[in-house]
Amino acid sequence: MNKSEIARRLNVSRPTIIDWLEKKEYEDERGWKEGVKRTHTDMEEDRIVELKQKRIEEKKFFLGAPHVQMDYNKLYPNDPLPSLWFMNETFRRHNLQTHEPKKRTKGQNIVARLKFPIKSIVTLGRIQQASDFIGKKFIKGRTEPISIFSTSYYQQFQLYQIWRVGSETAEYATNCLQSLWQTTPVPHVMRIDNGMTFRGTGRGEAHVGRFVKFLLNTNVTPLFSAPYQSYTNPHVEGHNRTFTEKVWSKNFFTSEEEIDCECNRFNTESREYFDYAFKERMNERSLRYLTNEEQTPSMDILRSTKGKKICFIRYVERWNEHNRTCGIVVLNRFVNLPESFVNQYVFVTLNLETTTLSVCSEDNGVSTEILCQRFPFTV
Repeated sequence: MNKSEIARRLNVSRPTIIDWLEKKEYEDERGWKEGVKRTHTDMEEDRIVELKQKRIEEKKFFLGAPHVQMDYNKLYPNDPLPSLWFMNETFRRHNLQTHEPKKRTKGQNIVARLKFPIKSIVTLGRIQQASDFIGKKFIKGRTEPISIFSTSYYQQFQLYQIWRVGSETAEYATNCLQSLWQTTPVPHVMRIDNGMTFRGTGRGEAHVGRFVKFLLNTNVTPLFSAPYQSYTNPHVEGHNRTFTEKVWSKNFFTSEEEIDCECNRFNTESREYFDYAFKERMNERSLRYLTNEEQTPSMDILRSTKGKKICFIRYVERWNEHNRTCGIVVLNRFVNLPESFVNQYVFVTLNLETTTLSVCSEDNGVSTEILCQRFPFTV
């Protein structure tokens, strides 16, 4: 049994059970012999080692415990499924660890220290997705850069997909998403950075760009991360690092066809786990898809503003361009905020139907509105 079940049956606290199990022997010679498994078997351990080594030998992109667990379930469907904890412990004992955990630096304790609006983000929509362009790459014998578009579901589902595209434009991004959403659910929220491709303009003030109009016409709420702070969009940034380490750095590409082949192989592996882990969830009737050409959302006009909003994560700071005034910038327009909120994050909502801007500060999961003002915009 696991520790929680033992504690429940003996009617004692879980910390007491943990203390008992850490002792090698007791006065009456009770205790669990070191190295002897309590729940799992040697056969399960051998199987896990074999499956992990097979993934390594086949140069799979995904080598973690969840994917080995998927292989185990497919190969031995009638046997009990070993826990992820036991799989990771088995990897450690057999020196099969293939990934060194990333050291946490900037983002550590950011939620508490800088009032990061985590609850406002989580509750913004049930299904959330992030998109980005990976930094330009170059291959031998070609001066033109290679552009890679990536997208990742990070709430309710887990799926990461990458494509080589012609350039970093809104048209290529929307084409990839339209194709993806024919077989995977349209999200409620799309998290993006503040690049001109997604924002839509370099100098224009309070203008709704083409990519944002595409999302709004698809009934997806755009969520802009904080400028110049990639750790405020950690999901797709982490996956982009995975692409660089596992796809780009481990290959010597000489043609676009080779890149496409590896991207397709990566997408297939990611999709395999998606289909396995979320098979039941995909049967929900509430999920939306883009199923035919008539449903293709427009990028040129905003069909309606009713119920539509754009959200932003912003960091309050002093701006030299505005006489050291405290505030934030939303769609290239400066918004003044009280000095007491400097050096913290705020959650900003632009209601397109009422043309009002609301700024909220979140503390321990409680959101408080600190500003509400008119915010005219153009489309």
